[in-house]
Amino acid sequence: NGEFAEVKNPSYVYPAVEYYPLAPKNERVPQLKAALMDMDGTTTTTEILCIYALESMIRQMSGLLTREQWVGLDHNVDLAYIIGNSTTKHVEYLIEKYNTLLKPDKAIAAFLRSAHWTLNNGRDPQRQAEVRQNLRKWNMLSALQQIEQQVSEKMIIDNFGSVISSPSFTDLVSMGIDIYYEIYHRILLMLRDGKGNDVRMQVFGSMESDENLISPMPGIPVLIPLLKGWLGDEAHLMAPLIISDYEKFIGKPLDETRKADLTRSIAQMGKEFEINPVKLALVTSSIFYEADIIIQEVLGVMSRVIENSQLGDARKKNIIKAYSDYHNVYDAFVTATDSSEIRLKPHRDLYSIALHKAGVMPADFDKVIGFEDSQSGTIAMRAAGIGCCIAVPFAQTTGHDLAAATHVMPGGIPQVMVEEGVFVGR
Repeated sequence: NGEFAEVKNPSYVYPAVEYYPLAPKNERVPQLKAALMDMDGTTTTTEILCIYALESMIRQMSGLLTREQWVGLDHNVDLAYIIGNSTTKHVEYLIEKYNTLLKPDKAIAAFLRSAHWTLNNGRDPQRQAEVRQNLRKWNMLSALQQIEQQVSEKMIIDNFGSVISSPSFTDLVSMGIDIYYEIYHRILLMLRDGKGNDVRMQVFGSMESDENLISPMPGIPVLIPLLKGWLGDEAHLMAPLIISDYEKFIGKPLDETRKADLTRSIAQMGKEFEINPVKLALVTSSIFYEADIIIQEVLGVMSRVIENSQLGDARKKNIIKAYSDYHNVYDAFVTATDSSEIRLKPHRDLYSIALHKAGVMPADFDKVIGFEDSQSGTIAMRAAGIGCCIAVPFAQTTGHDLAAATHVMPGGIPQVMVEEGVFVGR
């Protein structure tokens, strides 16, 4: 009598598929107790970097390094399969689709370069452990020893580049995962070290690009402090930011009456949430190492938004202080590291963990809203028991099947706030 979702497992997991009953769709919540949000594409603008790293993985494994040699991913088709799932599922899709381009010698050399960087320069112990495991699995103990002795990449590739003569599909996926993470983690380290222009040049081919690298998605700088109750009776002062973003979405200015109504609505929410703050949870299929860097970058941007706002000095000071540590913002901060690569979205586990960590029991799931941008994320959310699931697709996920979502809001958070008041009340 209800809805079910068929969830495919990675190729090495039995059974091949699992089935989840989905929570009944809940159009609105009578009282808001908690809000769960995806990170990449919903809270932050990091998907462009993930997509770049995945495309670069195929380039390295094929040796087709320039656009003249290979035009790159087909965004109209590929993005539906490489956003929102686990890294394994993303890599499996790309390895299978572009298999005829791959060259074993190039793939192995790229893997060895990635292993060398990860073990000597990487900052994530879990990633380093997985690279060591792969080197042992492929009987490359001598290569592992030389890498850890910091022998040059070239010497290691020359000595061990032909150890695996005919890598299987599973071997190529394992190599691809390590290559992807090395590329992505290099980028994150550059951003953390203030080398944003270098990253722009690497990703976009120009330092002049106006594309965001890591920033909050539209509406997030207002929604988060609003739900936390930090804006209080000054919430109306943040309304112009929401109005501006919404006007960009609809392509025309709002009339003054509509602006005044929206400002009053945000003012009222500010007072209500100050009395009854909402628990917030961030949920991502990224590993903790990545999420930790990304969310700190985003909160830095959000601090500058607050600093440049019309809020009073005391309120500014309190919010900016809160943003100095994301534990002040999120009651639950759940990443792939809290679960397992084989249990990420569209499996329900991450959202179930988030609800538990935030102290929300099943009896109150009807008082929870969730924000997601992807097909797999909306399925995971509904499978975890969240009936009010709001899809906020952005440019890279507009082609996703969002049938599992309760509401689809292509204008993102600004549309949610202007048209629906975050779906609270009857």
